[in-house]
Amino acid sequence: MHTFRSGEREKVEIIAGLLQQAGYRISRIRSVDSQFVVTARLEGRTQREGEYDRIEGIVHHFDIEEWITNEERD
Repeated sequence: MHTFRSGEREKVEIIAGLLQQAGYRISRIRSVDSQFVVTARLEGRTQREGEYDRIEGIVHHFDIEEWITNEERD
């Protein structure tokens, strides 16, 4: 599971859309402490090879303030 936080809702919406297209189940975007938060979970299978690096690239590209992952890195 991955959790993303940003002060800009649009950034969180973009991340959510990209990960949903990649097969992730996306939570509803919620507001917590002046930030927008969304979680993404890859259901029914283990993390794909290179997935951590791809998500890390997206996080850096969109300058997401906080990214928390509960998945093991390859």
